[in-house]
Amino acid sequence: MSDFTTGTVRFDPTTVRSAAADLDALADRLEAALSFESPTLSPQAAGTDEVSTTASTTLHTVAASFVAQSGLGVGELRKLAAVVRDQASTFGQVEQSNQTDFLSL
Repeated sequence: MSDFTTGTVRFDPTTVRSAAADLDALADRLEAALSFESPTLSPQAAGTDEVSTTASTTLHTVAASFVAQSGLGVGELRKLAAVVRDQASTFGQVEQSNQTDFLSL
């Protein structure tokens, strides 16, 4: 498929697919880092006193929220990559259809 260039608009499907792959790779790295670091996000209480146990409980709660929200972010990156790939494919189909229409004139 050729590049689409008109004025300042340029569409390069190879670059678009590469960007989608980069988004997937970013999601993979974030997911791996989150998985690797998750255990360190919930430290044990330093002691049995109220301050230590409350601090530990709070850190566990925050960590659980962080892990859950980060997982949602990874999912959104994957969805974005899929949409970008789909747009590249759809654009290519439209370009091919237009070319066929023009050739049949």
